[in-house]
Amino acid sequence: MNKYSVSSLIACAVFAATAYGQNDNTNKSAATSAPLIGLKDAYAGKFLVGTAGDVPGGYNEAELANIKANYNVITPENCMKPQSVHPTEDTYTWNRPDAMVKWCTDNNIKIWGHNLCWHVQTGRWMFGASTNEQVSTRDASLARLKSHIEAEVGRYKGKVYGWDVVNEAIDDRPVSGDPENIRRDAWAVAVGPDFINFAFKYAHEADPNAQLYYNDYNIDQDTNYDRATPQFTGKHAASMALLKRLIKEGVPINGVGIQGHWHLNTNIKDVEKAIEDYESLGLKISISELDVTATGGNSGAFGSTRGNQPITPEALQKQAEVYAQLFDIFNRHAKSISRVTFWGINDNRSWRRGQAALVFDGQLQPKPALQAIIDVGLGKYTPQKP
Repeated sequence: MNKYSVSSLIACAVFAATAYGQNDNTNKSAATSAPLIGLKDAYAGKFLVGTAGDVPGGYNEAELANIKANYNVITPENCMKPQSVHPTEDTYTWNRPDAMVKWCTDNNIKIWGHNLCWHVQTGRWMFGASTNEQVSTRDASLARLKSHIEAEVGRYKGKVYGWDVVNEAIDDRPVSGDPENIRRDAWAVAVGPDFINFAFKYAHEADPNAQLYYNDYNIDQDTNYDRATPQFTGKHAASMALLKRLIKEGVPINGVGIQGHWHLNTNIKDVEKAIEDYESLGLKISISELDVTATGGNSGAFGSTRGNQPITPEALQKQAEVYAQLFDIFNRHAKSISRVTFWGINDNRSWRRGQAALVFDGQLQPKPALQAIIDVGLGKYTPQKP
């Protein structure tokens, strides 16, 4: 019988109480009783283990109990994004983030802010010419960015311990002549590529003690690149060029977030090489949006092969091994890893719903991956080398 099969997991009342009925397409033979220890406890003293969600509103008691049992840091999935808190220039909506900060504070859970500057989920009013003809589009857009960051970071100063300051600024396709491959999004068009510098500057001024990170996806892949080649050779190379410049120019950046939207055939060696490269720059690393798809062609693309496709026991066992290999890497690099955050608490609260990407199924029952991850943290299992 496989090491992480149903009969090998031990029942525990505090976790079993989190089970609740929902429709779910996960193979029920994989649903198990939970282990005796939470995820955060398995990695205590190494790095924080988190989840994403706009708690507490909309979450039932079982879900909130699951969060308190397993995680010691939460990233708001949507409620702190620019469009959510600052829909118009003269309007701020703080109800949901305020409620989240209070709930996390009351339950001794840290908060990681997400995010301050992004080309998506940002009101179009932030970009464009000023009504004052003497003020350029660049200056007007920077003034709005500064005002937004000062308001949000200042409001939660000392309560939110770190921020994804700039999110997903690197393009997936080559941008001619730019080794950093900055996408030509609204911020780059209105301000120029140094909008990144200004965003970090404004965030640091608003809270000098906050940890400030650059966050992006696929920056861990294609790490075997020619470092002497100036043109774009992949997002990892572009991220290294960007981060080196920011550090050289004195930008107050503390770390980089590897989103970690992975699948069963992800190149594990690339993940570790990326972590080593970022370590060489003196930066901390977070795995900021972790999930591992168990179905859907393993593309990981939003909207790919969703629905009522059953997840095979074989895919769930492979998923457990992939998660174990990943956490083995994080464990060995724990001095540089600040946190590992799952992007959601279960498969029904996942942007990859239908691909069984998280460690709890839609009924909050643990999958084999949960025990695999805990065993790595406790030193009870050594993943097979990739």
